[in-house]
Amino acid sequence: MPLDSRDSETLIQGFTIGTETPEMDAHIIGMTDRAFGPGRYVKTAERLREGSTPYRDMSFVAQKNGRLAGSVRLWPIVVRNGESSETIAFLGPIVVEPEFRSLGLGRQLIRRSLDAAARAGLRAVALVGDAAYFEQLGFARADLTLPGPVDPRRVLIHYLQPGVSLSGEIARAD
Repeated sequence: MPLDSRDSETLIQGFTIGTETPEMDAHIIGMTDRAFGPGRYVKTAERLREGSTPYRDMSFVAQKNGRLAGSVRLWPIVVRNGESSETIAFLGPIVVEPEFRSLGLGRQLIRRSLDAAARAGLRAVALVGDAAYFEQLGFARADLTLPGPVDPRRVLIHYLQPGVSLSGEIARAD
């Protein structure tokens, strides 16, 4: 499943990064299942993704010699606050095969997805994750709640435009 050369660029150590395609779904899900196990399906973050389709033009894969090495996906979600709502992106999962970890692939994938989200005009990207890792990429604690149990210290947001501030409840985009 080689990448379309128009959507990829050579990266470090012979890796290419490009947008994911629907044909990659089974491979991405298999890699994610190996990395996170079946417990991931009970997490609140998974509730936001189920029944939805990722933003294909903002979701990226890394490959080496035609083999999938990593993936990051962005999903449409809505932030509701009273009568107002705004569609933003929800990042995750981010996964890199064990033998390719610690090479910077995860960060490269995340940066590409954030750049794509900004180009698409989205104002923010939210996620549930480790603050110490994601703060290095411009994420900060968010004033957002999710539709289920989650440690609020792990709810993070990256604003893609200056002066933006969102608060409220995150919901699936229907």
